[in-house]
Amino acid sequence: MSTRDTGLRALHDIGLAAWFGGSLFGVAGLNAAAAEADQQRTTARITSVGWAKWSPVNTALIGAHLVGGAGLLVNNRKRAAAQKGATGTTVAKLVLTGAALAATAYTRVVGKKVEDQVVHQSPGMSSSATSHLDRGTTQAGRGGAAQAVQELDKQAGQTVSQAAEALPIGAAEAQRQLRYLQLSVPALTGALLVLNAQAGEQQKPGDQILGVARRAANAVGVAA
Repeated sequence: MSTRDTGLRALHDIGLAAWFGGSLFGVAGLNAAAAEADQQRTTARITSVGWAKWSPVNTALIGAHLVGGAGLLVNNRKRAAAQKGATGTTVAKLVLTGAALAATAYTRVVGKKVEDQVVHQSPGMSSSATSHLDRGTTQAGRGGAAQAVQELDKQAGQTVSQAAEALPIGAAEAQRQLRYLQLSVPALTGALLVLNAQAGEQQKPGDQILGVARRAANAVGVAA
């Protein structure tokens, strides 16, 4: 290729790495540390606060990954169509990305369900305690950008709360689902990292030439 896609690759790779690493730390680090608490409600409160604080950061990084991925897909569409194997990798990445997005979104909704049904029942614990943005941070930055981010975060929180209220499951079922959902996100994003490594190998000149030759040979065979 005659042009470089460094910026797009940076967005794609950093976003995916943070998506995978953040979800893995949440399961292996945050949840495990919170489980050391004496009471189940305390454990639920700690994990809910931690995941809620991470959610807006995670959303921004996922957005960066999607922007970078879309740009790379557009710039490499001709190679993906001409090179045997590249199309399959691209389709697999799109499917896994969709599954990871769905799992992440549903995990947030179920997590909010747990937060509302378990955490906010704790004495002295209000919904403001798990607000995505720290009050001190938003008050310190009184500029238009800070207010815009705060408003977007508020709207996102309201949307998630409405979806959680409509979810027809109880607290026990929500907690059970949440454990499996939180494991599914690093599994799916980890698989995406593996496919990303495979896609990188397919961009080597020798692999490109071989892939194009195989695609051409298949086309000739079908025509014959």
